[in-house]
Amino acid sequence: MKSLQSLFPFVHVDSKATCDVCHFAKHRKLPFPESCKKAKKPFKLIHFDIWGPISISSIHNRSYFLNVVDDFSRYT
Repeated sequence: MKSLQSLFPFVHVDSKATCDVCHFAKHRKLPFPESCKKAKKPFKLIHFDIWGPISISSIHNRSYFLNVVDDFSRYT
């Protein structure tokens, strides 16, 4: 964060803050059931996952994240 602050002076670094994203990212989740259906072409099946809010907003004051994954290419 300190090196990020040297590049972007508007970034505020709180040395006493705890990042809750790392903690939540390590939670175990139950596996999804196996699917026999796979996309044959790009953009035929797209998976979306939205998560948040996080306690510390982004530099653009955002608190949610959206993950989009193409089933065929697995491109995120």
